[in-house]
Parts: sequence; structure tokens; C-alpha cells
Amino acid sequence: MGAGAAVALTLTVALVSTACGSSSVARSVHRSAPTTSASTTTAPTTTVPSAVPTTVPSPVVPTVGWAHPATTLPPAGGYTGVSCISGVFCVSVGGGANEADVSDSTGPGVVNAWDGAIWGTQSVYYPQPPGGAATAPELAGIACTSGPLCAVVDGSGHTSLGDGTNWSAPAALAAAPAAPANPADPGPDHQGARSAAVDCPTGQFCAYVDNTGHVAVLRGTSWSVPQVMTTRVGSATVGLYQSGRVGMSCTGTTACTALVGDTVLDWDGSTWTGSPAPWPASLTGDSAVSCPVAGACVAVRGPYVSVRIGGSGWSTPRSIDPDGHLDAVSCPTLAFCMAVDAYGDVVHLADGTWSSPAKVVPTPSEYAGDGTSLSCPSDQFCMVLTGDGDYATYQGPDPNAPVTTATSPVVAP
Repeated sequence: MGAGAAVALTLTVALVSTACGSSSVARSVHRSAPTTSASTTTAPTTTVPSAVPTTVPSPVVPTVGWAHPATTLPPAGGYTGVSCISGVFCVSVGGGANEADVSDSTGPGVVNAWDGAIWGTQSVYYPQPPGGAATAPELAGIACTSGPLCAVVDGSGHTSLGDGTNWSAPAALAAAPAAPANPADPGPDHQGARSAAVDCPTGQFCAYVDNTGHVAVLRGTSWSVPQVMTTRVGSATVGLYQSGRVGMSCTGTTACTALVGDTVLDWDGSTWTGSPAPWPASLTGDSAVSCPVAGACVAVRGPYVSVRIGGSGWSTPRSIDPDGHLDAVSCPTLAFCMAVDAYGDVVHLADGTWSSPAKVVPTPSEYAGDGTSLSCPSDQFCMVLTGDGDYATYQGPDPNAPVTTATSPVVAP
């Protein structure tokens, strides 16, 4: 990190307590009017395992603050996202076609809401496609904000709006202009080849990105026509492509940042612009970003973290999980971040220092390809959820305890 960035990062706890409006790392989809009808699963097929959880949580030693280190959400198959707006309201999304579904079939897209103690009855936001064809939903993402309003999106370009239980019928985004195919893109018929992310800083605005560089925004209940972002490969201009999960984070209706591979996409309220990500182009793996306040973002990919503050640019990537594969990051304040990898290990930023990786949920086995999801609506609460449905919750320190004003940079140099 340059000297200017290091100075910019040296902020006090008292000055960096602004929370993110929506702190999950998600993917995107679209829809028209919000939820009107609720439907529940009967016995979700193929993609969704049987009524008996197939993952047997193994004993783990939680890090300080992790209250439920190894519990299992009712089975639905291939959980790919979670979003929390408080310690008593989280919504998970899963089912459908997903990377780890070796049967190459598609079940319904399902959601579960959590009330701080238990998971509620499963709801179907996307009916099972006729014949079980592996079309949609694919690697769905979710973002919730107060209201509650939740947006579910997936890599097939479908979106749905709801409140955690009731959901609008899934609708496809408008067709985007064609762009020359990226030579790295194997096409939509390959498992895991399509994913999307979404974030909703308000109940009237959401932003969407998929892993082929399509971006769109939701205003009210209407999604814009997707715009196709491009990059250069050799002498050719092609569409973006990244295998696996991508990231989106918004601090308001005029400030969003998305990550697609080695490209950063920024929204200023009217226009999307692209710039190089801090990673080398050869780096592979999922990518995720969390922006706690306007102008400040924390991004992860592979074992690395990088920070951008204002006009300082991205810091040099720093390895914080040498043996891991970081899937998600959530930073409700500039002084507090969590990141989680594909093996259920969490790294925690506090007092300017990243902790060593610590296991809080069992390593996924049945749905190991779907990634691990994370949402921290505040520095007092986080939830981690694996593709298998194992989850853990983090409780922060006593919010009424005395607060010091010692310097706490976002990330140590």
C-alpha cells in the first residue's frame, strides 16, 4: 500500500462506525412488483437432498464470538447466498442448478428466513423447471434491506423480489446488447459458468452484476436494460468473464462497486465505468467486495485482500488466507471486516489487524462448489453459511462497553 493510502486508512474507531446498508456479498436478478404470493416446497427434487440433512457437522472449535459453530439449516440443496439486516432477520437462498449438483438437474429455487433462533418454513421463489432441465436458477445471490425488501438474482438473468417469505414470480432481465464472447467463457451450458451478485442499499434501489459483465439497476420495481461491460483480450474487445462468484456492494443509489475477475466496475448514479482490479490477470477464484462507506471498499480474491480509500487507488494485494479460497467479505464499518473461504475458515479484521484463519463451520462436502456465504449487518452480528447448509453466527462484544478512540486502520500496511 502506498504511503498516501496508509495515511488515509488511519482513522479512529469513533470516526469509522458508519454501517453498510446491505452487507452481504451477493449476486443479481430482477423483477417487477414485489411479492404477492407465498408458496412452500413439498419435497424439492434432485438438486435438493432428502428430508434428512446429509451433512453431519463435525466438531469444530469456534473463534471467540462465534455462538453456533456447527448447526445445519433444513436441507434445500446448494445454498449460494445469505443476507442479514439484523441479528434477528436473515434470508438464505439455494436450490436450482448449482455447480456442485453432479446429477446435472435442476430443482426449485428456495429461500429460508431466520428469526434469530430458528429457520422458518422454506419458500419457493422459482418453481422447478419442467423436466428438470438445468437452466435456472444458477448460483443465486440475495440482498436484503430494511422493510424488509429482498432481491434474489441468478446467473441465468432472472430476478425476484420478496420479503423473506412472499416472492414475486421470477422474471428475466431485458435482453442486453450482444458483445463478442470472451475466449475464457465456456458458455452457459457448463455448470458454474454463470453467476450473479446484487446489493440493495435502499428499498427502492438495487444494483446487479453477473460474471459475463452485464450490469443493471433496479429503481422502484423496474430493472434497467442490462449494459454489457467489456475488456481487452489481446487486440480484441470482448465481454467480461469470470468463473464462479462475483461481487457487488453499494453505499447508496449513486455509489456501487462490482468485481468481475480482474475488472472493477463503478456506478456513479448514471454511468458504469471499468478499471483494472488489483489482482494479476492470471489469478483465479471467486471475487467479493464490501464497501462500508462511500469511497471505501475492501475486496478479496483467492488468498488476497486489497483496500481502496477515496482516490488512493487499490492497495497491493496482501495474503490473509494462504491456504484458502476466499469466497465472501463483509465490512459493516471501516474498522470491522469478516472474510470467509471455501473451507469454512474465517479471517477477522479488528484493531487494524487480520486474524489467522479459524474454522467456524465444517468444510462443505456435498455442495463444495457453491462457495461459502457471509453477511455482517453490523459489527455486533455476522452469519456464515455453506453450500451444505451448515451455518454459524457471530455475536460482537457488549455494545454498551466503554469505547476507546485508539487509531484503528482498515488494514495494516
